[in-house]
Amino acid sequence: MAPPPVPRMPPPMPMAQPAPAPQPVPTVAAPQPAPPPPAPAAPAKAPPAKPVARGSVPPPRPPVRLRTWIAAAVVLTGIWFFNKPADKPASVAEQVEAATALAAQCDLDGARSALAVLKSAKAPAAQIKRLQASITKSAATCDKQQQRAQAWLALQGSVNQALDAGKPDVAATRLAVYVKRWGDDPDTLELDARVKVAQASAQLDLADACLARSDRVCLENSLIAAERYKRPELAARTQTLRTALSQLLEHSLLDAAPVQGQ
Repeated sequence: MAPPPVPRMPPPMPMAQPAPAPQPVPTVAAPQPAPPPPAPAAPAKAPPAKPVARGSVPPPRPPVRLRTWIAAAVVLTGIWFFNKPADKPASVAEQVEAATALAAQCDLDGARSALAVLKSAKAPAAQIKRLQASITKSAATCDKQQQRAQAWLALQGSVNQALDAGKPDVAATRLAVYVKRWGDDPDTLELDARVKVAQASAQLDLADACLARSDRVCLENSLIAAERYKRPELAARTQTLRTALSQLLEHSLLDAAPVQGQ
């Protein structure tokens, strides 16, 4: 016998979704009234001003004196002097002038060093050529000056040697050769005066010897030779010998005069 059929169950009914709970509305706090500002402090009471005496006027400001302005100017000048900017580098023309001056002073090494510096700095060709010409010219002049200086030293030695040996004429000859080659200057003129004094003194020495022999002709000739040198240093000695010559001449005339009554 078949089992009885199972009765169908009805489908479940959908359950209703619960409604969302209402969100609470935020409450805005009412603004609190600002506290009243503190009452300002009472200002401090100023001390009572001293009563101004009637008729009192502030003293006038003394005028600035002239020496004050001068002192201020000196101070400002000193400040400028100690704080002035460094001098600008010398220009090429100034360097050439300085090197030319060195060459003229016979500092040829310094001038040539300056020329090398200008060449390395690629100075204008005209300036380099000018400096080179100055160095070349000065080199010839300086070489001649050096030769003259050496000849002068040699002359001094030879002239002094001749004077010490009592040979003033030899000294005069050596000096004349030097002057003909190199010309006169204050040094040669001074040496020439010494030589002439020696020559005149030698003639006066000879005149003394002539006077000792009562040789009137020899004495007169020696005096004339000494006076040709025109040395004022020997004027007193020359005058003494001139007086002696006059006396010698008087004695000669007296001796030659015939005796009266013979």
